[in-house]
Amino acid sequence: MRFVQSALLLLIVGLTASATDTRPNENFSARKPLSPRLTETSAPDSPQAAMPIFLPQQQEIELALSAGPEHLRLEATVYVFGKKGYEKIRSGKNGFTCMVNRDGNQIGDNDLKPTCWDAEGSATIFPVMLRVGEMLAQGKTADEIRQDVDRGFSEGRFVSPRKTGIAYMLRGDVQYDPKTMAISKTLFPPHYMIYAPGVTNADIGINMDAYKRHPSLPLVYAGYSGGARTAYIILMATEDKGHLH
Repeated sequence: MRFVQSALLLLIVGLTASATDTRPNENFSARKPLSPRLTETSAPDSPQAAMPIFLPQQQEIELALSAGPEHLRLEATVYVFGKKGYEKIRSGKNGFTCMVNRDGNQIGDNDLKPTCWDAEGSATIFPVMLRVGEMLAQGKTADEIRQDVDRGFSEGRFVSPRKTGIAYMLRGDVQYDPKTMAISKTLFPPHYMIYAPGVTNADIGINMDAYKRHPSLPLVYAGYSGGARTAYIILMATEDKGHLH
């Protein structure tokens, strides 16, 4: 009997060990070491709709543009979020599109992600985020949004980036306090995102142990709507006067 009990114990220990994966999670653990709360979200299949986060229009414009380097802001296209989703408030001339991205709010992330996409991202990833914003404004659930985005890729309404490009997030991911109408904290620091659809952390030689020791290392993030189809390689931004807000 003791032999059987010992054998069962060893089997359980072995299964537990084999289930442990030290690779960075392609969805959220890319940001976990610096922003643990980004992983503490409700399940994507939760039927509860997210509460949209609204900002005064001028504040939203300024926050959206703060994502890009100074020399690109003046001629970038800008979108703001309203009761029907995102609306173009200004047409630009340099191919960049800036918005305060709310993707992730549908799964419980109470944060804002100011982002400026280049021309390629504006043509490919940005339409996905535009659709997510529209559905958030409609009160759709995370599951409904995910299914719609998946259909969009299957039907050809959405496509992955077709070449290398960049999305600037030089303001970082932030938390907004509607009571004070101010940014209360930075949840993830300023960074650059290079389009990398289908790329994994294993492809670029990154594991979580290495990332924990050196958080400035590049890391694949595939946590946005579209998953691996809208994946990025994240590179931390260094402070300089060209990025002042």
